[in-house]
Amino acid sequence: MKPTPSNVLWLLFLAAGLSGCPSTTGLKQTADAGAAQTSAGTFACESVFREEKFVDAAAEMGVSRPDAITLYSISGAKTSDVVTGFAPAGDRTPTVERALESVAAESQLRAFYVEVDIQNLGGLNSELGHSKADEVFREMTAITERHIRDLGSDSCSFRHGGDEFSFVVMGPNAAKTDIEAALERADTEIREYIDQQGLSRIPHPKHPGDESKYGAGIVFGVSQIDRQASAKDVYGAADRIVEARKSE
Repeated sequence: MKPTPSNVLWLLFLAAGLSGCPSTTGLKQTADAGAAQTSAGTFACESVFREEKFVDAAAEMGVSRPDAITLYSISGAKTSDVVTGFAPAGDRTPTVERALESVAAESQLRAFYVEVDIQNLGGLNSELGHSKADEVFREMTAITERHIRDLGSDSCSFRHGGDEFSFVVMGPNAAKTDIEAALERADTEIREYIDQQGLSRIPHPKHPGDESKYGAGIVFGVSQIDRQASAKDVYGAADRIVEARKSE
C-alpha cells in the first residue's frame, strides 16, 4: 500500500503522541510500558522501543523503514539530554518497568539499576561557570558510560537530575560485583581527568574546609531489578546506597 499524505500526517501525530512535547528534561510516555519487547524480539531502552512502535505502525501503512525513521526524526520525537546525550528523564521509568517484566519472564536474565551522582558539581559550577562545567560533566558521564558498556551487557543511559544520571544494565551474565568494579574504575579515571584539568583542589560548597570532598568524582549505588513491586522500589534501593556513600 502506498502511503498517502494523510497517513504521513497521522504518523507525525503518532510520533508526537509517543513522546510528548520534546524536552531535554523529560518526555510524556504514552507508549505501552507493559510490553517487554520490540518487534525485533529483544529488550530495548525506551527510546528504541518508542521508535520501533512508530516504525511498526508506519509499515502497516506501507511506509518503508528508512522513510519511517526519517519521519520519526523530523517529528522531533527523537530527543536526548543536550549535555550528556543520554536519554531524558521520562525514559527511565518505562525502561525499568519493562526490565522488571523481562526478569520475571526469564529466570536466567539479570538486570540492575545504577544511580550515579556527580560529587561536587556545585563546586565545578562555581569555579568554571555553567558552560565550562557542562563540558566537564559531559566528559565524566562519557567515561562512566564507556566503563558500563565495556561490561558487554545491554545497557540504557539516562540523565534524570542536575547532577544525577543512571543506567539499566541487563544480560544473562550481568553481575552486581562486576558493575561496581566498573564504576570504581570509572571513578578512578574521572579523578585523574579532574586532576589533569587542574580541578582537584576545588572545594565543595557544602563541605567547606573538608579536603576529602575537594575536586570531583562519582558516587554510585547499584540495585538489582528483581521482584520489586515498582520502579520506585528499584530507585529507593539505589538511593539508599548512594546516600550512605555520601556520608562516609
